[in-house]
Amino acid sequence: MSSTTSVDHKATREAMTEQVTAFLANPAGWPAAMAARALRLRAGHPAYSPNNLALIVSQLWARFESEGLSEEDAFTAALNAAAEEIAPRYIWAKRGFTPTGGGLAIFSRPLTLWVDPVTGKKVDKDTAGAVQRTVFRIETTYRAADVVDAAGESGAVAFTAPELPEGEARVIFERLARWITGQGWTVERSGAEMAEGGYTSHAARRIVVHGGLTEWAAVEVLAHEIGHALMHGSEDTRPYAGEHRGDMEAEAEAVAYGLLTAWGQSERARGAARYAGEWTRSPERVAAAYEKACHVIDALAAVASGTENVTLAAAVKEQKLQAKADNKALAAALRQAGLEPKGEAWKRAKAGEPTDTIAAELAA
Repeated sequence: MSSTTSVDHKATREAMTEQVTAFLANPAGWPAAMAARALRLRAGHPAYSPNNLALIVSQLWARFESEGLSEEDAFTAALNAAAEEIAPRYIWAKRGFTPTGGGLAIFSRPLTLWVDPVTGKKVDKDTAGAVQRTVFRIETTYRAADVVDAAGESGAVAFTAPELPEGEARVIFERLARWITGQGWTVERSGAEMAEGGYTSHAARRIVVHGGLTEWAAVEVLAHEIGHALMHGSEDTRPYAGEHRGDMEAEAEAVAYGLLTAWGQSERARGAARYAGEWTRSPERVAAAYEKACHVIDALAAVASGTENVTLAAAVKEQKLQAKADNKALAAALRQAGLEPKGEAWKRAKAGEPTDTIAAELAA
């Protein structure tokens, strides 16, 4: 679809819904949900606890601000840096790296010891009257950017994702990445192994795609994460849990499905349909998710085709559905007040007047 940006939404939605129906009826033989890894990356250090992550972010925030960044830019940079590879000195030593500075203080794992309640000194646990205490040590950890190997190469290089292979998929990936970067987001291909194919951080306005994904697998995940970036976040009042989480995943994957289908990637699109079906277990919910994602699909299709200065249109169909729901609720409120939703009562209610005021004045 390199010569046009038009997507047949009716046909694409129906195809996705039919595939979800078929998958739920018989899941055997379907391609993997989301994209399988093309290669395994270097294992990273396990994620730190939320408390330690907060400590790391606060220290990096202060560091970047002292280097001249504004408070807001320093905070964003700290969030992004905290998501990079960070490990203790002994881990870096095993990898052949030595810290050059920039140590970050964190708490150790909880340590159990026994103390004499009178002297406060550490004693054997079998000591009469000994009291058990849980304590923490202060330890130091380091970013990949703050360690070097014997050749003087930064540890960050070791955790750089391999380049995407040449070809159409790479061109489209780069176009999508440039476009969403222009919307104030950052896009990164992870150089460390991670469980997810990708993830989106609305707080940091950051999208990460597994660096082991190549070609159309990488495009699928990036399109999915852009869907999350543009449709979800603080503006979406739904909790990211339960059925709402399923709907959000289906909405994001509908973006990937629409793009893959438009570029003839039918087998990978079947995997996208499976992913949406696994999250929703409902063809009807997938159809609704696709409807909500249409405007994002249109934008990404235009960007992928090479169109310049693409802007995201409003979700027209969603707006119509919301307007219909608002009218229904307003009509119910008028009826509850003893008024029919028509004529002067309807006109005044639509203008924002309280229904009890309208009812009182019309009854006078």
